[in-house]
Formats: sequence, C-alpha cells, structure tokens
Amino acid sequence: MKSFITLAWRNIWRNKRRSAISIGSVLFAVLFAITADSFERGSYELMIRNMVKFSTGYIQIQDVLYDDEPSIDNLMLYDGSLHDIIDGFGERISYTVPRIQGFALAATDSKTRGVHVMGIDPESEERFNNLSENLTEGFFLTEDDNSVLLAEGLSEILGLGLGDTLVMIGQGFQGASASGMYPVKGIVRLSVPDMNNNTVYMPLAAAQWFYAADNRLSALIVMSENPRRTNKITRQLNEKLDSEWYAALPWQYLLEDLLRLMQLDRAGSQLIIYILYIVIGFGLFGTIVTMMLERIREFAMLMSLGMKRFQLAIVCQLEAIFMSFIGVIAGIMITFPFIYYFNRNPISLGGELAGMMDDYGFEAVLPTSIEPTIFMTQAITVFIIALLIGSYPAYKIYKLNLIHHSK
Repeated sequence: MKSFITLAWRNIWRNKRRSAISIGSVLFAVLFAITADSFERGSYELMIRNMVKFSTGYIQIQDVLYDDEPSIDNLMLYDGSLHDIIDGFGERISYTVPRIQGFALAATDSKTRGVHVMGIDPESEERFNNLSENLTEGFFLTEDDNSVLLAEGLSEILGLGLGDTLVMIGQGFQGASASGMYPVKGIVRLSVPDMNNNTVYMPLAAAQWFYAADNRLSALIVMSENPRRTNKITRQLNEKLDSEWYAALPWQYLLEDLLRLMQLDRAGSQLIIYILYIVIGFGLFGTIVTMMLERIREFAMLMSLGMKRFQLAIVCQLEAIFMSFIGVIAGIMITFPFIYYFNRNPISLGGELAGMMDDYGFEAVLPTSIEPTIFMTQAITVFIIALLIGSYPAYKIYKLNLIHHSK
C-alpha cells in the first residue's frame, strides 16, 4: 500500500497544471459553500441574540401553568427557597431579571385604552436591555418609585406627558381588584410598534402591590454566564425545582415559532446551496473527464507493462483523495480569515433595510458565523462529491480496451 501512496503522490505533481485545476475546483467549491452558509447562519445568530437580549433571556422560570395560560392568576411564588436554588448555581448564572406582566385599563379624563403592564426591577432590567437609553423624556425608574414609564406611542394616544397622572384599573391575583393612580416619570421609545403603543413600565414592588401579588412573578429570567451551557443549566434547574409548581424553559422553547420560521427559510437557502453543489460537481466532473482522456494511453501502457487493473484503480482513487483533501484544506485556510474578519467587523447595511432594522432595535449589520460545524459540514460534503467524481477514472480503467489504446 505504501508504494501505491507514493506513486499516487508523485503522479499528482508530475503534471502540475492538471492537478492545480482539480485542486482549484475543490478549493473554490469549499470557499463558496462555506461563505454562503456562514453569512446565512450569522444573520440567524444575530437575530437570536437580539431576541434573547431584549425579550426572553436564555432561561425563564415560570409557574407550570403559565406557559399554557399566561394569566395573572398563574403567577409563581418567588420565595427564599427559589432564591437559594438560583444562588446554588454560583458563577454559572450571571444574573437574573424578575418580571411581573399583566393587563389593565388605562384612563385619562377623556380616553381609555387597554395596556400591557410590565413590572420590572430597574437595576436588573437596565443590565438586561439598557432600557434607559431609549428614554426620550424624563427619568428612569428607581426601585422605590411609585410612578410609571409610558411607551412613547401610548403617551401620544392617551395625551399624557411628564408629571401627568395615569389611572389604571384591572384584575389582580386570584380575583383581587387592581386599581391605582401613578404619575408619569418618563417616556420611553420602544422599537416594536405594538409594544410602543401599549406598554406601561412600573417598579416591581409597585406592580406587585397593584396586582395584590406580593412575592410573585410572571417569570424570572436567568442569564447564564456561558450561553452554550444554557440547556445543561435548564436541565439542572428542573431537577432542583419542585416540578409541581415550577418549570425552567430554555430560549429554544420560548422562541420555538421563530426557530421554525428560520428552519423554513433555511430550507430554501439549502436548496440554493445544493444547486451550487450540482454546478460545482459538473464542473469538477468535466475537469476529471478531460484529464482522464489525456491519460488513456498512459493507463494502457502501465497495464501492458504488468500493472493490474485494480492496482491502477487504487492509485487513481488515491490521487483523487489527495487532490480533494488538499483542495478542502486550502479552501478552509483561505476562507477562515475572511469569515473571521467579517464576524468581528460585520458588513454595515444601508438604505430602507437598515432603517427598518434600526426601528426594531436591531443592529443594521450583516455578520458571519464562525461556528465550527459550518466548516466541517461544507468541507466534508465537497470532499465526498470530489471523491465520488474522482472514482470515475477507476471505473474507466476496468472498462479500458487495452489492445485498442495500446496502438
């Protein structure tokens, strides 16, 4: 076998132009496939990071009934035992964000509107999504405030400004009445239009008092120190939590609908990549056929000198393996610096698309992903295609008419 490997390696460099064409075909196939997949996955990763950062967090602990029925009656009790469980994870959990969410009827002297009430801990909420940076007027909430922040659109709809009083009426925990009057401390602009027209922020303690839900939360957002360990931490939380009352849910579950849309979109993109593979395959096949025709007399001469067909087929297959391997490695080495650069320095978008992304609070950039599976999957796929096509000379050797081509 050693002699076959040596012979195959020497044959590759015996005709450098021919080998360069084959290696170049594989190299560009790897380059195009990795680049296309990296930009697509980079866009998805950016979208997921934004949704996790501004909405769900990596993990949410809720009452077991809240996910199916997000009602004010299904708030969970946030007591010392739950706090101790969270503390038991130490540095694996970076911080937590407590929230209580509900609905109420907001009223002024002449207008009423249904609103989404968000009770927040100002300090942790600020760490989570930098909410104070979106203030257009007034001041951000503090823990002891008994005032509210109004979303910009809602303030315009109700005609309320700084210092005005917002009256809210609703239903509290387990049938208790909820009512209160709160001065407007600030106006905040939210990127999602529906939220901007309906959201009221209150300090957590004030919201718990409003809904008569002391020590209760809609959800406790848990931000893991290492996002890659989110699923492991979720499993460990569920093992320690009382499953009769609590459930820890990872972001993949909370964003399930978004992930399904991504999978559907990715299916269309994969079809384009498959077409790219077909084009690449035919191009490589044409190169191999051309080189095969150039070497017919060489093959016939070697067999005339006593070389067995299977031995010659092995040599040809080894040549295909070596050239494919060199092309794949070279493709990865050339592509990685390019992908890494745009991962650290994403392409800035312009025009209407950039404006639309800015309106929703997302960065108007097009990043790449450096997930290792991108390089492995695309490289292995192109390598297999090259091997299959490289098997053609071995097949032709068994069909070769020795007498005809020896003339």
